[in-house]
This record gives sequence, C-alpha cells and structure tokens, in this order.
Amino acid sequence: MAMEFLINILPDKWLETLPFIGLYAESHFRFRIPFSRYFKKEPELIFDTPWRLEPGLDPIIFLVIKDAHQYPIILDGVEIEVYHKGQMIGVRKWSLDENIQERQTHREFRLTDIEVPNGEIEIIPKLKYHVDGKVKNLVVDNYSLIEKLPLRITKGVHGLPGLKGWLSGDTHLHSSLTSDQIEFGASLEQTRACAQLVGMDFITATDHSYDLDDMPENYMENDPDLKKWTESRQAIAHMNQEHPIPIIPGEEISVANSRGSTVHFLHFNDPVYFPGNGDSGENWPQVRSQLSIDEILAKRSTNTVSVGAHTVYKFPWLQRLLLNRGWWEPQDHDNPELDGVQILCGTPASGSFHESRQHWIEALLRGKQLGVFGGSDGHGNFNRNWHVKLPVWSLGIHEDQIFAQSRTLLRSDSTQNSDLIAAMKNRRSALSTGPVGELLVTSANCVAGIGDTLTIKPGEKLKVSIRGMSTAEFGKHMDVSLFSGNLETQEESLYFHQTNHTDEFSIELDYEGSSNAYLRLEITSEGSRWPGVYISSPIWLNLE
Repeated sequence: MAMEFLINILPDKWLETLPFIGLYAESHFRFRIPFSRYFKKEPELIFDTPWRLEPGLDPIIFLVIKDAHQYPIILDGVEIEVYHKGQMIGVRKWSLDENIQERQTHREFRLTDIEVPNGEIEIIPKLKYHVDGKVKNLVVDNYSLIEKLPLRITKGVHGLPGLKGWLSGDTHLHSSLTSDQIEFGASLEQTRACAQLVGMDFITATDHSYDLDDMPENYMENDPDLKKWTESRQAIAHMNQEHPIPIIPGEEISVANSRGSTVHFLHFNDPVYFPGNGDSGENWPQVRSQLSIDEILAKRSTNTVSVGAHTVYKFPWLQRLLLNRGWWEPQDHDNPELDGVQILCGTPASGSFHESRQHWIEALLRGKQLGVFGGSDGHGNFNRNWHVKLPVWSLGIHEDQIFAQSRTLLRSDSTQNSDLIAAMKNRRSALSTGPVGELLVTSANCVAGIGDTLTIKPGEKLKVSIRGMSTAEFGKHMDVSLFSGNLETQEESLYFHQTNHTDEFSIELDYEGSSNAYLRLEITSEGSRWPGVYISSPIWLNLE
C-alpha cells in the first residue's frame, strides 16, 4: 500500500531521484530534472591516492577524468604540495598541455624527488585546466559543495601486517565497469597500482550485475549480447598474464532473499553471467530481482565461490521502501552451497558489523560451514569516499568504505587464481583491518588450520597454537580471544582471552575434544585511523 500511495502522489521525475546513493559521485546525470546543485558542464575531475604507502615506495597521485567525451578539456598543469606536521616538505609541478576527450581515463603523478617521512603526510594537489575556452583551477576535485580537505597518506615503517602462507586482498570491489546514474569506479589498472602501493597481494572485480549488462557506451541501455561483461572477462584474463597482483573476476548480483527483498551476492570466477537488476532502478517501479539466493547457488558453475555481501548492513529507509532493498535474514545463511559471508564492509565501528557477525555465529552454531570475509565495497575511493548524498542536491565525503580498509586474508599456496579460489571455497579465510593471526589445532594424527575439518576421538587431548602480529601503525597492543562453539548445545563460549600482547606473539593451549565443535580466533587492537580487528573462519572438530 505504501508503494502504491507514493506512486500516486509523486511525479515520475521525482521518484527517479529518490532511491540512489553512490560512491565516486556521478554529477552529470539529472534524472529528467533540468536543475542540479552540483551539475557542471565539465568533466568530473578527482585527485586520489591510497591512504597507505608501503615502505620504500614513492607516493603516486592519480587524476581521474570522467566524461571528457561530453566536455572536452585541456590539462594545463598540475602542482602537488606535500606537508608533514603542518610544514611543507616539498612541491612538484608538471606542465601538461593535454587535450582529453575520453569517456574515462586517469593520469599518474609520482613524487620521486621528495623525501617522504614515515607517518602521516598531507597532499594538496592542484590542477589548472581549460574547458569551454575558460581557464579554471581546482584543489583536490571539481565537485561543488564539498570541502577541499588535503589527501592523507600514512607511510608505513613496516609492511602491511602479514604471516607466511597468508595473502591479503579486497574481496568486495568495484571498478570503472560499475558506472550508472549515481556512481562510477576507478579503472582496474589504477586499482591494481593502488593495491601494490598499499601492500596487498590480490584484488577482485565485483561490479554490479546491473552494470555489466549495459551497452559499453550507454549505461541507460541494456545489451542482450553482454558485450561489456564478455570483454571485461577477456580483459581481466589478459591483465592477469602480465602483472604479479592477480584480479579475481566476479560480480555483485542483486538477488531475492527468503522474504523477497533484494540483497547482494558476491559471486566469483563463474564463466556465466547472472542477471540482477531488481534494485537498480532501471525498470522502476518493478523492483523484484530475477533470481533468488537459492537459484543462484543451484545454477552456478563449478569452481565458483558465492559469498553473501555486507549481510546485515541496513540500507537507508528510502531505498528499502522504493527499491525493495533488504538484508540477509538468518535463514538466508542456511543453504549448504553458500561458501561464506562478508560481515565487515569498511570500518568495524558500526552496529551493522556486529549484527552481521552475530548472524554468522548463529549460522555456525546451526552447523553451517561458512567462511568469513571482509571488503571495502569501494568504487575507487582510495583515500576517501566521494558520494551522492541526495541526488541533484548534495554530495559528501567520509573515510569509510575506502579501498583496502577492510581486507580478506586467504591461506593460499600462491597468487594463482585457481589457488585463491580454492582457498575461498575451502573457508581458509579471515578478515582484518590491521592485526593478523593464525590458528592451528594438532591431534595425535594431523594438524588442522583455519578452514579445515579435523576428525577426533571423544575426549582426545588437542594442542591449540595461536600466533598473531600487528605494528604501531595498526595498534601494537592486542587483545586475543579464542571462541569455542558447541554444535550440540548450539552455544558459543569464550575459551581463552588475554590482553596487551605486543608486536608478535605465540600462545600454546590445551583443548579437550568432547563434542562436535569449532574453534575460531579474534584479535583486536586500538588501531590508528579506525579500530583494528581480525576474525578468522573456524577450524571444525568432528567426533569419530
């Protein structure tokens, strides 16, 4: 009734503006409305750079240029100022004289001759350009109504925390293949360069299913031949032949949950495209998703991985009302074909993260073997999140859901895509915003690691080994918690807890296997920009 009431009282042109919230902010689409507070007859221009820099690497500042095919531009020159503790420590200038007329492209500016100290620095990039015969200047970006704050980079004293045998990546990530009325992303080439600067081992491409079936040059028109999706799979395969940081191909599919509401699915390594545009607004007011969670899992190809995306993150109420968006209900976790859930999306400082974690734990106690995943849901946004707050009216920035902020760790033999997919499939995963860990359980016959299932005898004495580490950048002081889940009583308890571990630690414990159970590890730290958290997938213990 509420939907029908709104349809009757609101003009179509206003209804089209209401449901959308985006990231890299598409500022040219006006939804049939001649007015927009942030519309400009010039391309979108954004300076961006990773929030973190590995030791020994030079900062790279990226200039993203979007829609120059509509609004050609001449780049005259770039000036980048670098500050540390409020003092300028260097400035670089580039003369360009470049005529840009591409749909989307980027330029890189490497700070090779400025000695960048460890810790936090601030970058103030400036651009002089010509558009429509007029000379203009910008600082950071050319978006209206946004404060022009410096870009912040933390140069690490140590590398990104990691343990041998584990690889780090972002498993919820959008690229320039995601492009529609309210958002767009950075190119995969640019994203992979940022991954290297941050210190990660792999990235993924989980662009919206409702963007991958668009015409390559027109996101307002669907392509029955799926040229954009097909060419993107070919491009990813080619890129993986020439670079040490692999890209796992995937898509984020809009699907129906058990209540019929639309939720999102991260689906990796499937050679078949799955449609999902229920919450895209493309066919509004028809908002039903084509496929359900169970239908995707029944139809998927072999050697694929399916993960519930940002499972209990609550969309704004207007999106729930007008786009039928919901979240993963407890029963949606129960399909035995489901491989895992992304319970962290951005920083852990939200109630939705704790609800997602609790839903995952409850599913584990019901006997579901689900791996745990993190991810940023970033669309570019390497340093901050640029987004549409209210279409045609306001834009905003914040430091949540930025690239590599929340990472997935995989226990993998190599960076080959086949090994990464096998690690995801076998729940050999953890998530982290800083500290990292390792959990091993040793029986009389073998050693089991995270994601493994260990068969034991009733009452068998087991050895539990815990390792962990962090750095001052991500919080040296760590609290360690080992949780035990009893699958017979369906209760989880805190088996071991210890505080104030520093740098790198190792702990040995005894454990008696008296029931079908699981063990899982959590580590927290005070963090730097955001709280540090590590959560592992379980080790499952099955009685003979």
